[in-house]
Amino acid sequence: MVNVIRILFASLLFIVWNPTSASEIEDDPLVKRCLALFEIYKKNDLSSFLNGFPSQVVAILGEDTLKKQLNKKHIKFKEDYNSSPKEILITGIESIQSHPKAVEKIGVEESKEVSIYIDGINISRVDGCKFDRIKTKWYFSDTPL
Repeated sequence: MVNVIRILFASLLFIVWNPTSASEIEDDPLVKRCLALFEIYKKNDLSSFLNGFPSQVVAILGEDTLKKQLNKKHIKFKEDYNSSPKEILITGIESIQSHPKAVEKIGVEESKEVSIYIDGINISRVDGCKFDRIKTKWYFSDTPL
């Protein structure tokens, strides 16, 4: 019964948030990057994680800070989802307000969020991957978990 409610909830979120077809959403490059992030968490792949952020952000936050963030997400992913969620549903993609400091300091021109529903063994959650566009390239601005 609980799984049926979860599926209905995720379906409702998908319909309300984005009328785009499922195939269009699955083909979106930001969706693919968001989903690939879970493999980065699983492998605790610092190099791939750092490559998702603009060099200015890595310089401001420091590699050690991002390494600690990744390690926390790796542990949480392992504990909450046994490194393999039962299901990850994309519930939508939408434009969001860019953070004013990111616009000022690193030249963010546009921001988007890929909304997701993650169903795991120990927990289920609604979350998202946030991206900022600087010139022609999209970077992570916030990652799930």
